[in-house]
Parts: sequence; C-alpha cells; structure tokens
Amino acid sequence: MSEPRYHFKDIRVAETPAPTPRAQLHRDLGKALADLNEQVLRLDAPESKLREYIAHVNQMRDDLAQYGNRDYMEITQRLLAGQGSGDDVTDLVDFEILSGKASPVSPPLELWLDGDTVRGRAHFGMVYQGPPGRVHGGVLALSLDMLMAKTQDYVRQIGMTGTLNIRYLAGTPIQHDVDFEARLIKLDRRKLLCEGSVWVNGQQTVAAEGIWISAHGEYALKPEYAELEAAIRAQ
Repeated sequence: MSEPRYHFKDIRVAETPAPTPRAQLHRDLGKALADLNEQVLRLDAPESKLREYIAHVNQMRDDLAQYGNRDYMEITQRLLAGQGSGDDVTDLVDFEILSGKASPVSPPLELWLDGDTVRGRAHFGMVYQGPPGRVHGGVLALSLDMLMAKTQDYVRQIGMTGTLNIRYLAGTPIQHDVDFEARLIKLDRRKLLCEGSVWVNGQQTVAAEGIWISAHGEYALKPEYAELEAAIRAQ
C-alpha cells in the first residue's frame, strides 16, 4: 500500500497525520529541550557547574551541526505540488513556533475544531513570563494570531493576518492551563473576520478581533461546513 500524498491546502493548522517514528523522536527531542529551557532560567548552580554545562551544550551543538537540516523549500514545493509525505507535513507543522510539537520554544499550544468553535489550550511556564507571575502579553498575542488563523480550516482558501486587535482584560497567570476560543464571524470576499478570547479558570483575560486576507480568491466555506453559513449571517 502506497504512502498517502498531501497537498499544502490539505494541512489543517497545528494538525498532522500520525507521526512516523522519526517525527516522534523529533517531538521527544523538542520536549527535552523545552524542559531544559525552563531549568536554565536563573539556574542556581555554582560557576564551575555552569562552565561544565556550557561545554556540554556546545559539544551537543557541534555534534548536531554535522547533520544539517531538511530543506524547507523542497518540502514546501512537494506540498504545493500535492506530492508531500506525512513527514513533510510534520516537518512543516511540528516546528511551528508555540504550536509545534517538536519545537523547543513551544508549550505546545494545542488547537482543534469543536463544531463552530476553534479551541486551544496551553500551559505556559516561566519561559513565557512577562510581568511577575503573568504570561507576556506578546506571547498571548502570538497565540491568538495562531488560534484565529485556524478559523481558516472552515474555508477553502488560505490567507494571512491583516489586522489583529487585542484587549487585555486581566493578567493571565503562568503555570496554569490557559484556554483559547475563536469563532468565524463573517466572510467578505477576500476578507475573513473572526473573534478570539483567552480564559483561565472560567475568567476571560483577553479579547481579540481579527481580519485575515485570502492569498488567492474569495473566501468560501468548505462543503462540510456549509451549515455555518446561517450562523455567520446571524452574527
């Protein structure tokens, strides 16, 4: 049985096929490095140990350098031609900032569709702190940008952020589960309008509105989400 082939337009935001063993190892490596990021913050170790750790990290960096990286442009070209492999999809999605399961700078931010709502969840550690005990507002803005972009999973087109307006209503604590919600509000030719929000323990801490601009053609709902049209018009 031949391996499935993927087109770029088939990829849902922050979602991949089941990972191959290689892709799972990348996720495990990314998680291990993310854990190190947390541990080195204000590490209370003697100078002798800090020098030792620096030497270990430099040795690992030099060892990694011998293998290089898979070519991002080649991966993208295969996906645009509809000839991408499952590994091509995970290489594209798993290393996304904040949501990528193999990224060492990712919590990760999990994103999924729930009926007419895009939902997300993340547990932000000390790496993402802004004010003491609070998630940095810029991190939340980036999270909302990624969350609200996933409303494009309901439509045929793929676009880019045109406008993102954010209101911070309360501090969002670190070391807590943070919930995200987004909804598609309106399709206006090549514009997609949506709303997003951030919640902690049932309290809303951030509200956002955004406009996405289609890169090619006017936005239209995918056939499987045609029932959303009435809900959108009723907004």
